Amino acid sequence: MLHTLLISLALSALTLGMQPTNEPASQADPARQFMDKLAYQDTKINSLTGEVQYTVIQALESDLQKRLGNLYLRTLRDDQYNEEHRDYAVRFNLLEIDDRQEDIREHYIFDGRWFVERLPDQKQFNKRELVAADEQLDPMELMREAPFWVSLGRNTDRVFESYNIELHDHEAGLMDNPDFPELSFLAPTVEDAQQIKLTPKEGSGLEDDWEWVRIWFNKDTLLPMLYVKADWTGDLQIVQLFDVQTNIALDDNLFDTTTPPEESGWRTQIAPWRGEAQAREEQQQLDQSTQVLQEKLNEQSP
Repeated sequence: MLHTLLISLALSALTLGMQPTNEPASQADPARQFMDKLAYQDTKINSLTGEVQYTVIQALESDLQKRLGNLYLRTLRDDQYNEEHRDYAVRFNLLEIDDRQEDIREHYIFDGRWFVERLPDQKQFNKRELVAADEQLDPMELMREAPFWVSLGRNTDRVFESYNIELHDHEAGLMDNPDFPELSFLAPTVEDAQQIKLTPKEGSGLEDDWEWVRIWFNKDTLLPMLYVKADWTGDLQIVQLFDVQTNIALDDNLFDTTTPPEESGWRTQIAPWRGEAQAREEQQQLDQSTQVLQEKLNEQSP
């Protein structure tokens, strides 16, 4: 389900967001040089929005689901958590399953601490605290939870400590991938892109979560275009961004994580932070309940 996938898009907002290393560029490898370029570009971005297409391919079930909507990102400084952080939001309005389409309303928000799933049509509100109040969330943790892009973090060295980062041609992994030949259709959409590939390092504690992540950036603007994540199960997450705009005013309501009042008629499920083990158990329970709800909706659809 969406909670355990990423993204991702998974994985958005960006691989932007990292502070440049103090190492001179002439001594840095090409991957680090490119990551530093992303970090510099990120200093110019206060908000980002664009159309998003989020596709999940589940290998064992031979199931393909595609959601379309809009992604929103903003950077807050001197906020309620007394530090700079990013808010993420995505609103899906269309679901495609095989040849069937249906209008939906699914809203997901992360405010740096709380992850919220809001389903207006079902009047269901799920809210989970992903990190203790006095701690900072590793952005890569969010990739397990959210269907939108996320920053890879503000510490370049931290990223290189935990992940192998490689630069690739835009076609790599798309046109020459015997494990995922279905990805070939994406190659023409990223002709003007630089690709980076991330794989968790052995001993990082992250290697069991996913096999690799590939992200494509426009070479001129350094804005994200495409994100593909492969799980060890063979499942794929694909996030495509279109018509990306930066530094425009965004409505605060897009990022509102306020729990609906009891008299509103909404069903609410709130899960405060209780440690990592407890958080994972609660996430599994939430995934199960969401799956049951989705199955009921599919049965009711013509």
